[in-house]
Amino acid sequence: MNDVILEARGLTKVYRSGEVVVHALRGVDLDLYRGELVVLLGPSGSGKSTLLNILGGLDLPTAGSVRFRDHDLATADERLLTGYRRDHVGFVFQFYNLV
Repeated sequence: MNDVILEARGLTKVYRSGEVVVHALRGVDLDLYRGELVVLLGPSGSGKSTLLNILGGLDLPTAGSVRFRDHDLATADERLLTGYRRDHVGFVFQFYNLV
């Protein structure tokens, strides 16, 4: 029995601004299992927020795949992503604002 509920393969995220190219993620592989508690640690600028934004369906990878159960989040339409975020994702942002 495979209890992997979230699987990332070869995640890469590249940001470009003019001639400046920043590789936030390079080939990240990750399996998250049902009931597992995971802590993501790293220095500022190491790609933690970028990875969480992609896994949470808030951003798309430049390359690679993200699968939640049988759904490929990297190619999912907005309806599927909205349902995924609504039913399965929770974020507490470091910086919050009340507007």
